[in-house]
Amino acid sequence: MSGAVAAHAAYNGSGTQGLAVTNKIHEDDGDVMSVFWNKNDTTRQLLFGSAFVEIPAGGGSGTNSVSSPSNVIFDVNNDIDCLGDMVLKLVYTNKNANALSGAANVMTNQKLITAINRVEIQVGTQIWQTFENSDLLSLAATELSSGSYADLSFQTSGGVGDNNLFETGSLDGQIGKDKTATAFIPLKVFTKTLGPRLENFAEQTESGYLMGAAPHQQVKVKVFTDTLTDGGTASTLALSLYAKNQVMCNEEREQMKTMPMGLPKRIKMTQNKHITAPSTSGLWEVDIDNFSLYASHLIISIGKPDGSEDKLFSSTAEVLLNSSSYSGKLPLGLLKLTGPTMGLFTNQYVAASGSAAALSTKTDREIFVFPLASQAYGGSSVPLNRFDNIRLKLAVPSGAFSSTAPTINVTCVGETTALYKGGAASLAMY
Repeated sequence: MSGAVAAHAAYNGSGTQGLAVTNKIHEDDGDVMSVFWNKNDTTRQLLFGSAFVEIPAGGGSGTNSVSSPSNVIFDVNNDIDCLGDMVLKLVYTNKNANALSGAANVMTNQKLITAINRVEIQVGTQIWQTFENSDLLSLAATELSSGSYADLSFQTSGGVGDNNLFETGSLDGQIGKDKTATAFIPLKVFTKTLGPRLENFAEQTESGYLMGAAPHQQVKVKVFTDTLTDGGTASTLALSLYAKNQVMCNEEREQMKTMPMGLPKRIKMTQNKHITAPSTSGLWEVDIDNFSLYASHLIISIGKPDGSEDKLFSSTAEVLLNSSSYSGKLPLGLLKLTGPTMGLFTNQYVAASGSAAALSTKTDREIFVFPLASQAYGGSSVPLNRFDNIRLKLAVPSGAFSSTAPTINVTCVGETTALYKGGAASLAMY
């Protein structure tokens, strides 16, 4: 008997197999589906096109000195119907007298990514989202695959030099005079890119900001840089922005613009809280009353321990909603593993050993995911705007931090609803 007919030979209409399959086309007890010809072969999508395009800089300054903060304003093209994934390109050029190397190297340990202070998304005259540097790092660590995150870390540590070629050898920061380091940094705003990328045709969806339904508003992306003075002040930083441009068919676009009650659509959103811990140990309380999203998880980012990493992992985290504990005290070691249970990643940057004495072997921050839902952006998310008092409590034993209290960043990740009506868009509800 061939293995291909074993299931046929064993079929008698009973048991689990009998509940799952049938050998009759016409059944009275429910829908019967063929795996060979089904909705993936009969479903039709409305026509659309997609391509990555460069977003032109419309304001601010272009190439800037790394010794002082600056900003660049990118005006999103009006011919984009749905603004999707965005990628920021950074080009660092060493204009100092000597090559940067060793402890003076500005590129070790994801250093280049710290040049981005924050990103603001402006729709019309309103700032819809402020995306802090710590949010950028936290979302990259939890929403990029391990391969993509490793490549991001490689680029932001000086691994890609002139002409976009990979540098040879270890990441010891040999950046010569007038040489460059290039990095492409994904901006995880608006677009949910966590779904399986190989889903069936009938299950494909696109998320993002629907510019085609709000043609009367200009969208701007403002990128603010921070000082980057390690290794000298004469060097420069140049920014470029690329985005996924999706164009609908005329009929779909016109229908969205003319819906009398408007078009509500959920979009991905983040909110941020950043504090310095009050002490090196004890009970740290973070006031996160400002969080108002339909939230699926919190990303807790804590500065790297200067004491015992094991002590940090044995610390506990607790979220209280109106003074009621959400899930009790959870060890941070557990929160290193909760991301994959809800479709997220838990990436950790580890640099290769090199000749630079100051080259760190681990990231400057530890990332933990506190789940508020079964799946990221899922239906079991919690509407935090319904609670008046929200607190995150961290109980940290002595020994994790020996001399310096760390910084704590909390990124609230979830959704809000944009209402597209009358050719304009507004944040309708949280």
